[in-house]
Amino acid sequence: MENTKIEWATHTFNPWMGCTKVSPACKNCYAERDFDHRYGKVKWGPNGTRVVTSDANWQKPLKWNSEADKAFALYRCGGGLNKEIYQRPRVFCASLADVFEDWDGDIRDHKGNPLWKCNGTQCFELRTDSIMREHCTKLTMDDVRARLFRLIDATPNLDWLLLTKRPENIRAKWHPFDWQTPSDCPYRKNVWLGTSVESSEYLPRIDSLEDAGVLASVLFISAEPVLGPMPTLGEHLGLIDWVIAGGESGPDARPADPDWFRSIRDQCDMHNVPFHFKQWGEFDEYKKRVGKKAAGRLLDGETHDGSPMLFAF
Repeated sequence: MENTKIEWATHTFNPWMGCTKVSPACKNCYAERDFDHRYGKVKWGPNGTRVVTSDANWQKPLKWNSEADKAFALYRCGGGLNKEIYQRPRVFCASLADVFEDWDGDIRDHKGNPLWKCNGTQCFELRTDSIMREHCTKLTMDDVRARLFRLIDATPNLDWLLLTKRPENIRAKWHPFDWQTPSDCPYRKNVWLGTSVESSEYLPRIDSLEDAGVLASVLFISAEPVLGPMPTLGEHLGLIDWVIAGGESGPDARPADPDWFRSIRDQCDMHNVPFHFKQWGEFDEYKKRVGKKAAGRLLDGETHDGSPMLFAF
């Protein structure tokens, strides 16, 4: 999408589509509901497919990067007297997939063709014709991931938000894939790494995220949808720069206890971590189903738009 309705991002970019459910937060996955069951664009699950989006879609971040470069140049021309601090565009990457999924199954293009690459080449080359298949190998997810990281490196004016439910995979699937020591650590200052946590049972994901903290400039948590209390969240916030929380939306949404959100807010405040309350979801603070729009995003009468304070580089 050119611009996203997600409050904490500027754009959404999907390099591919498809995923496998890994925890209770995935139960009512909107991406599976719409792009598998409704539109039939991709088959979800461990025996499904992963669909690489079109080349035209892959060109969009390059356009956003150019626009951001021009916008920052205009900001600097103002002599730093602008009333508002310049905010770098944020790209939420893979809302319809998980960048760090361990996938070795079928990979297709957006027209349904199986994807191949030429032997011995370093570029991302798609081949679907039967004549070339004897000279090519099937595309792997590491090939697609490498293409994504090259795009990230080619767009230094954008901050890329990579949110995963598989933080334990980040280090192994971080391009280049063969780095071993801190001295050759492929740190990317324009990447924000995040993990999803829906209840206390999944707080260990934060520890795995922090293990990958040497790779990115920001670490964040998405507690959405919150499905249970997290009274010990604060014990895991040592290296975390940002927490986003919200309730579930959609036809089968599950209500959340308002005290769960208050607890997250208060623990963030105690540990000086910016807190962003995204939405109540389908149910308001009285657990009455009123719809996402009517429920709004005020927590105890306040809007919480906390965000990491970073300077443009």
